[in-house]
Amino acid sequence: MHSLLNKIKIFNSKHKRIAPVLIIFEIILIFMVSFFKSIFKNYKTVLAIVLVLIVALVSVRTFIRPGVNSGNADERISETADPSDGSRIVEEVVKIEDANAPSEASEKTSTVTATKESSSDKSIEGTSEDVKEADLSAGDNKDAVSNDGNIEYLDFIDSHQDAVGWIRFEDDLISYPLMQASDNSKYALKDSEGNDSETGSIFLDYRSSSDFTDSNTIIYGHNMKDRTMFGALKAYKEDISFLDNDEHKYFQIITPEGTGRYLMFAFMDVPKDSYIYDVCGDDTSRMREFLDTIEYKTYIDTGIEPDVDDKIITLSTCTQKDDLYFVMFAVKVE
Repeated sequence: MHSLLNKIKIFNSKHKRIAPVLIIFEIILIFMVSFFKSIFKNYKTVLAIVLVLIVALVSVRTFIRPGVNSGNADERISETADPSDGSRIVEEVVKIEDANAPSEASEKTSTVTATKESSSDKSIEGTSEDVKEADLSAGDNKDAVSNDGNIEYLDFIDSHQDAVGWIRFEDDLISYPLMQASDNSKYALKDSEGNDSETGSIFLDYRSSSDFTDSNTIIYGHNMKDRTMFGALKAYKEDISFLDNDEHKYFQIITPEGTGRYLMFAFMDVPKDSYIYDVCGDDTSRMREFLDTIEYKTYIDTGIEPDVDDKIITLSTCTQKDDLYFVMFAVKVE
C-alpha cells in the first residue's frame, strides 16, 4: 500500500492539470484496494458470514412461501357473528344485481348479506344441456336419483311461491329449502316463510335459472357460528381430509322436475369482489377461465376436472374477514 501511494504522488506531480480528477479516481482506487486487501486477510470470517446469510435467506423464503394446503386452509378458518349479532351478517354491496338495468344503480348500493347473498327471479330461464359422464362420479349406484321419498320437500316447494328447490347433503350435514327472489336482499334477512330472520335463508343468486341448468349456479347462505345454514361448511376447512370420505362428497338438489346429484371437488377463500361471482348463468364463454382458477387456487386436489359443458354449483358463504368469502364447488354427475 505504501509503494502504491508513492507512485500515485509521482504520477500526480507529472499531471498537475488533471490532478483534481485523478484525485477522486485515486481515492476510489485506494478504498477498493484497502477493502479487498482487508477481505483477503480475513477471508475465513467473510466466507462464514456469507454462508450464514445464504442459509438465513433460504430458510426465510421456505417459511414464507405460499401454498394451498391444509395449513393455509386452517389459518383462514373464520366464523361469522353469533346468530344474535345481525350487524355482522349484513354488509355486502349489491354490485351483482341486474346488470341489464343500469338505471337502478342506486339500488345496487344497498347492503345485503356477507355471504355475497343474492336471489333470483323464478321466471329466469336457462338452457338445458347434457352433462357428460366423464369420471366425475364415484361410481356407486346412486347416479340416477328420482324424487321418490322426497314428498315432504316437494310439498314445501309447492306451497311456497319463492321456493325453487331443496338442497340436501347426503350425510345430512345441510338440508334446507332453496329460495329465490327478484333482488339480492330479500332472503338474506328473511327465513323461508318470509319472516325477518338474522339467519336468513339458503337462496339462489337472482341471475341463476331456477331449473339449475346454468353453466354455473350460485347459492348463498350465512356462515352461522352455531353451524346452521352454511356454517356447516366449516367442517371441510377444519379437516382437509373430510372431503375424502364418500359420505361427505355429495349433495342433491331436489326440484319438482327431478333430483340432481352433485359431487364437490374444490373449495377456497376468495375476495368478496372476485370475478367468479360474475360467472353466473348459462354462458360458457368464461367457464374455461373459471375452472382454471378453481384448479389453481383450490385448497384440496381431488383430481376431478370438470369440462366447460358441465353444470357447476358454487356454494358461497361469508367469513369472519370482511374481505373474504368461502366458496365450495360441485359438478353435476349422472
